[in-house]
Amino acid sequence: MSADRLPLAESTPLDSSSTSGVRVDELTNTLSSGTSSDPPQIPVRIRRRRHLPMSDDQSSRNQIFYFVDSNSSSREKRAHVMRHHVQEKRRQRKSSHSRADGDRRGSRPLRYSPWPHKRTDVDNHDDYEPIAPQEVPSETSINGHSLIPFGLPPVQSPPESVDGYQSPSPVTMLDASRKDPFNSLPGVYSRDDQELADYWTNRLTYWSGQNKYIKDLVFKAAMSHPLCFQAVILTYCARWKAQLYNLKDSKEAQYHLDKAVKGVEEARIGSAGVDEDNLALALSGMSLHEDRFGDKQVARKYEDQAVEILRSRSGTQSTVEVFMHYVRYVMIPPPMEMSEEGKRWLVSFLHAAEQLMHQHSTPSYLESVPQRRTAFQMDSPLFPLLSSGPRPSQVPQDYRMYVVRNAPTQEITRTAALIYITAALWDLAASENKTGRFLNHLHHLVRLHNLDRYPACETFIWLLLEEGYGADLKESERGWSTGELLKMHKQLRPDLQFQYNEILFSLLMLHPPIRGIDAFEEELLGPI
Repeated sequence: MSADRLPLAESTPLDSSSTSGVRVDELTNTLSSGTSSDPPQIPVRIRRRRHLPMSDDQSSRNQIFYFVDSNSSSREKRAHVMRHHVQEKRRQRKSSHSRADGDRRGSRPLRYSPWPHKRTDVDNHDDYEPIAPQEVPSETSINGHSLIPFGLPPVQSPPESVDGYQSPSPVTMLDASRKDPFNSLPGVYSRDDQELADYWTNRLTYWSGQNKYIKDLVFKAAMSHPLCFQAVILTYCARWKAQLYNLKDSKEAQYHLDKAVKGVEEARIGSAGVDEDNLALALSGMSLHEDRFGDKQVARKYEDQAVEILRSRSGTQSTVEVFMHYVRYVMIPPPMEMSEEGKRWLVSFLHAAEQLMHQHSTPSYLESVPQRRTAFQMDSPLFPLLSSGPRPSQVPQDYRMYVVRNAPTQEITRTAALIYITAALWDLAASENKTGRFLNHLHHLVRLHNLDRYPACETFIWLLLEEGYGADLKESERGWSTGELLKMHKQLRPDLQFQYNEILFSLLMLHPPIRGIDAFEEELLGPI
């Protein structure tokens, strides 16, 4: 810049031309005034700042500005603005989708449902007014898979005014967060019922894990009729919930139990129009929760009624029959003295397993069925399931409060699997081809369901009972005989139970047992 030229002075932007003119004149007079001794002043040129023209474009009017911290770096400012921009776009997208979904579903015809439709006020607690089942706080979730986050402590339920709110749309933002957004569960009339259903699918667990395969199949089968869902899912979970929270007198559990008992009695006399499969499923469910939370004698009565319905059937095992067998396996009988016949049966089974081991150990047999040599060895996928352990729990520490108490299902189902596999190998002993196919099927099942990585004997015995192999490998009596022998095994002392299992597993591994069958027989049949 040259020395004889002054920089131009800029005025602040003004709102009106008249005011601007007055201030310019004042400024000019001030600059031109001075003493005679002052050097001559060069006139100052005032430049007026131009304002950008206002655009009529609608997008410029709808611009959104975000406040940022002036002390932040440029990267932090950009990240702050972008984060708010993305959140705003998501809110707009959700709003537009919910309106579009409502328009599409408004004209959709209603589907036929085999069970009575529920009231539109699904959150109304009128059915629970006499019993007030509000002993444990209800929970809601913000995700689309579960009403209750698995493993989190219970939280307070929403206020009554929120529960009573009804949206005109079949699926709203509130409905989408529920386990049953389309009200498809039979016999579920309140939020408490939805919570019980969610207990089954997301909380209920064994020490080996949730065993989702079993729970999902039973849940699906129970949805076939309101009585099944009431007896198998709602009543079981209501009684388990009372045990979970140490409720001595749960009105909710009593309400569901009374309703299930009444429904079963009406179905048995033929007044409810329930077919045999659904009745057997309901009876099996009643026997399971009576055995764990109620009267074991009543549980035996329900078990006998279910067996009476299904005993004469043969062929492919349905979910109802598999569930009935599974319930019989995991039930704990009251202490009683074993009969002499039961003792002889246990010993005879061990001798048959020993004879089978000698047959399978011959070089000619192992040449024909090479997988028999390695099927149960330590590097086999079956070893973690059938060995005596150790078998650490797969349940995280924070979730162990949801493990079913006083139910040693893992060891019971391991024993059942040992008996079932030994019986199957005995049935197929005459055919080397069938034996090889059966062993291949076992390995396939274990790997398919990741049981070699996450051992769960409960799921394994369920898969065995399904008999998912060819018809020439099936035997309808195998599940029944396994259950009867297992009932004898449960009456043994704990040390004899362990010894019996070790003998069976050693014979499956083609190894002579460390403590032989004769020693077991002597201790079993000898004087107490």
